[in-house]
Amino acid sequence: MELKNIGRQVTIKIVKQPTSVAAVKTLVRVLSKDPGHAAENKRLKGIRHRNYAPRRRGGRLYSGRQIKLRRLRGEIGETGTVIATHDVLRDLDSVRRFIELS
Repeated sequence: MELKNIGRQVTIKIVKQPTSVAAVKTLVRVLSKDPGHAAENKRLKGIRHRNYAPRRRGGRLYSGRQIKLRRLRGEIGETGTVIATHDVLRDLDSVRRFIELS
């Protein structure tokens, strides 16, 4: 990725299935910075928070926390628009063979 794109909005689309777990995590982390995906994650966090009800068991608080639902899976066709910062460009450079930028 080129440094002249820093500060601009970049649209990312996954066009090839990532071959490693690390690549999937990187793509999910970068795509989660999209405002739409971030809002969805915040909404799901609120649901988890409202359903969190610790109770006393053995003199201590005992709670069963809910597992985070992940809407992004790093699969073909997922898209997102993020602002190209230095760390985002470095992450995109590591997974450039799986994505298409516009």
